[in-house]
Amino acid sequence: MRGDYLHNEKDLINLVAKGNGPAFSQLFERYQDKVYKTAFFYLKSEAAAEEVVQEVFIKIWQKKQSLQDVTYFTSWLLKLTKHHIIDHLRKIARESAVLEKLGQQGQPSDNTTDFRARHYQYQLLLQQALSNLSPKQKDVYKLVKEQGLSYEEAGEQMGLSPLTVKTHVARALQSIREFLQKHGEIYFILLLIKK
Repeated sequence: MRGDYLHNEKDLINLVAKGNGPAFSQLFERYQDKVYKTAFFYLKSEAAAEEVVQEVFIKIWQKKQSLQDVTYFTSWLLKLTKHHIIDHLRKIARESAVLEKLGQQGQPSDNTTDFRARHYQYQLLLQQALSNLSPKQKDVYKLVKEQGLSYEEAGEQMGLSPLTVKTHVARALQSIREFLQKHGEIYFILLLIKK
């Protein structure tokens, strides 16, 4: 294992891209502090920063085959980290808005256990709704809505025009809304519309 630690960054990335578990562990060891410090700087919460670290490295493992296309890993990693930080901030804003709304409706605003259960249910419903999308709609939705890319950036990645990307996003959102209307609760649909 000592010898494995001598891999330069490019060799390490290539091994991870091929699904090498020990290489991924080494990558995690090398870069977790950088991701953590960046996340903590923006989120000011140890728990939130640790959550971002987990999310970032899970995403790296899930998308490991695409690592071979990454030229500057550290820059790419920081961009991915910032996308997850933004997602985390959006999640906090949505939770606050829903809790505030519940408080205005006369329900106890500190009933976070119930909210978290509903939020978990919403996430499951959203995943089911996403699984019903066409592959292209799903890819475009993830790039624009989950990773925060602009229509232009997503279009460049997928070889599509920004207008085509916008159309796919609109259709994906419509499909998701329809699914959630059949299976979900109304304020989760409103959150999705705002997103």
